[in-house]
Amino acid sequence: MPVNAETLVFLLTILLGFAQILILVVLANSVYGLGPLVGPRDNLQPSDNKWLGRMRRANENFKETLPWALGLLIMVQITGHSSATTVAGAWLYFWARVAYVPLYLFGIPWLRTLAWTASIIGLGMLLVPIFG
Repeated sequence: MPVNAETLVFLLTILLGFAQILILVVLANSVYGLGPLVGPRDNLQPSDNKWLGRMRRANENFKETLPWALGLLIMVQITGHSSATTVAGAWLYFWARVAYVPLYLFGIPWLRTLAWTASIIGLGMLLVPIFG
């Protein structure tokens, strides 16, 4: 059975979240080493490593939009409101979130904000047809 676009974006968005976690793990391991990370981290000192800090903030930002995105993708499916607009909105959200990570990591402020804005517009494109 073929998977529709919104379902594919749902799955890819979850994979994007996993990818961000893996990047965080690699960066944290490079900063702290494996030893301190396998324990309870009670005495783990905050790091001033800019890459780790940026990736943490990018991931936190992603997690702020994730429930909305997944919820809207599910709502489009269960209400039967899939359309060219929702497909475009789903892809816009996804690709904007993909672009956001390197833009944040490399400290590119205006393009990063543009990517965030595009992702929010994508969410709006998912939301509007549900009420339309």
